Amino acid sequence: MKFSSFGMTINSHEIINVITQHGTPVFHTSEMHIKPFLCRKSVCNLADIIALFKKSERFYIVGIEIKEWDARVHSKLAADYLETYRRTCEYFYLAAKHFSKKTLGLKEIGLIDLTHMEVIKNPDYLFPDPGFRANMMKRIKKQFNIPPGIVDDPYQRTLLEFKHQ
Repeated sequence: MKFSSFGMTINSHEIINVITQHGTPVFHTSEMHIKPFLCRKSVCNLADIIALFKKSERFYIVGIEIKEWDARVHSKLAADYLETYRRTCEYFYLAAKHFSKKTLGLKEIGLIDLTHMEVIKNPDYLFPDPGFRANMMKRIKKQFNIPPGIVDDPYQRTLLEFKHQ
């Protein structure tokens, strides 16, 4: 299965469907700006996939970068992408056909095997910057009519969250 066509991400739903750790997928989009500003020092400015998952009453922003080439994805590249996504996203996945052994051992990064379409390594929580995450959440709510009850700050809780604990 292909995941890009003329520089645009396609079939993103297939990748979203293999991620189950963060609850139910609420929304996902392709080619969305990761940061609230253009950053030439970052390895990328557009996320291949930004997804919003709901688990209990909590919403999580998940970033996914796709590399569908046949060569292994090495740890340096994986770490560069992690640094780009970490300020905005609560979880980050790298999806590829092959990973180097060192990449498999990296902490914090989730890995998706595109050959078998499965998560082979779950990510750690990234503790995003509240301002960056809030900016992303505001853009998602404004552009895609996502329910207004979702809090912008990753550390803010809702009354419903406490009710379900």
